[in-house]
Amino acid sequence: MALRSAQSYPIRGIFYLIRHPALWRHLVCGLLLMILVSIITSVLLLVFIFPIQSHVLTEYMSEWIAWIISFFVTLFEIGVTILVLSSLFLAYYMDVIFDAVWRQETMGVNPGENQRSISTTYSCIKSFLILILFRVFLLVLTSPLNLIPILGTFLYIYVNGYYYAWSLHCRYFDLLGLTFLQGKHFVEENRSDYTNFGIVGVFLEMIPFLNLITPITNVIGSALWACDIERFKEPLAHPRSYLLAPSPALIEQGQIDYGAIKNEKEPMAMAMPPPPTYQDAVQNNLYPSAPPNEKA
Repeated sequence: MALRSAQSYPIRGIFYLIRHPALWRHLVCGLLLMILVSIITSVLLLVFIFPIQSHVLTEYMSEWIAWIISFFVTLFEIGVTILVLSSLFLAYYMDVIFDAVWRQETMGVNPGENQRSISTTYSCIKSFLILILFRVFLLVLTSPLNLIPILGTFLYIYVNGYYYAWSLHCRYFDLLGLTFLQGKHFVEENRSDYTNFGIVGVFLEMIPFLNLITPITNVIGSALWACDIERFKEPLAHPRSYLLAPSPALIEQGQIDYGAIKNEKEPMAMAMPPPPTYQDAVQNNLYPSAPPNEKA
């Protein structure tokens, strides 16, 4: 087998959910909570914000026009509010669902890998929140593009797809112990793959009724993609290679030997040996949580 095309994974996520009933409880809980939040948000804005906006607008125009404009403005505010809340909600559920698929496909995450990722967890959480907030801002900013038939919708999907796919792999980079810069470098090196994944993922989220489950299935698809990267990605192009021999551009200022723990008070002769190559890591099974590399 080989690494599949990136754009196929959002579709595979849908079929994976259908074949694995154990994941349905996450979907049901998520849907019920999101429906409850949507109802509460809509009621609060319509009861309190809508009349206030209408009253303010009546000072500048006819009352009936003010009520119509206020109604559509309130609907837009409801949409934006639900989008922000759903993005924050998905931030929590993404880890839960991603880990469930990861355990199923890789037979668990070894304790050493979890321990190694602790030092970068704060960085990954921060980067994920930044990506989520940036994506919400980008969605609001690019929403008017949908008013342009066909071309505008395509531009909207294309612009948002790349950052959407990146945000879905933050958990994967966290599990590997990558920093934000290392994850960013890997995503940029595979920009076309992440763009293709994101285009399909955003498109699925725009389909009525189907978009009730696609935020979950896209996370599942991103986890399946990560598992296949673990199995089939070439060693030199694998994200784990950044843990062993990152490019000089990724070395933070003041950090001398990347991947080697060195006490600055010790002489150079006492420095630890350089980190192993990726091929050595694979042959010696230094990361046992990674699935075996199946022979064709």
